[in-house]
Amino acid sequence: MDEVQNIRSGFTLLELIMAIMILAIMMILSFFCFDAVVQSWNAGMEMSDAMSQADYVMNQVESGLRSAYFSSSVQKDDERGFQFSDGGEGPDARDSIAWMKEGRAFVGGLKAIDGKTEIAEMPHRVMLYVEEEGREGGGGLMAKAWSSDFQPDDFDVEEDVKAFLVSPRVMGMDCKVLKEPPEENAKEIEWEDEWTSSNALPYKVSVTLYLRPVKERDEPVAVTRDIELPVWDVSQNPVQSGGAAGTGAQDGTQRTVTPGAGAGQNVITSPIRPGGGRVPGVPPPAGGGMMP
Repeated sequence: MDEVQNIRSGFTLLELIMAIMILAIMMILSFFCFDAVVQSWNAGMEMSDAMSQADYVMNQVESGLRSAYFSSSVQKDDERGFQFSDGGEGPDARDSIAWMKEGRAFVGGLKAIDGKTEIAEMPHRVMLYVEEEGREGGGGLMAKAWSSDFQPDDFDVEEDVKAFLVSPRVMGMDCKVLKEPPEENAKEIEWEDEWTSSNALPYKVSVTLYLRPVKERDEPVAVTRDIELPVWDVSQNPVQSGGAAGTGAQDGTQRTVTPGAGAGQNVITSPIRPGGGRVPGVPPPAGGGMMP
């Protein structure tokens, strides 16, 4: 009788196998849950970093456009005002814009051709465009800055001005212009995707930057800001206004959308300061503040 009780008090092989299987299933479920939490955390941090950098770049764009400079004394008519090249719409847009400005937005401590004077201390032109990602990485929002003063006769922007990286996260830029203030009772604002008056400035510029998605299969994130140029009236009436430059109060609005409905969408490298190397964790060439 005692022998029968001793035999029944142990575990059978089947029970041991079932227990091991249940333990294995619980461990697998725990691992996948933990992995999902970690991936979500990393994606959230990357998205937060991308949006912070997009906000920083947009602030530089707004500061640069609102510091637009116009003077009828500029020798070349096509360098007085705003230049716009339409490169499509949506995330694949490759628009480029160029204008004359003052201040340190985008240029920071970039030196003029003499190697001593800072470009920020004089009126200068800035060009923004998006460079496609190559086989070896690279690409992103690029900028060129130069002063037209004291340049040699054979000066060529394409060959003599070196571009620098503003943000590697930008994969597309779509711009639209508003030539003049809309009517007070206008229900819709008619933005245009062409600008032919290179010796004048538009009333407003709408800039949309498309950020590379955190995951390859995700849609790019579009960040748009509408920026008013305070010297618009000066460029329209240079004689009456004296042809001088000016600035105004902030009037930029920003919105973040996911492309798909409505208006359209490398190896990541660190931003580069003009004349300097890559500096991780610091802002791209600009006038102030650390990059988030």
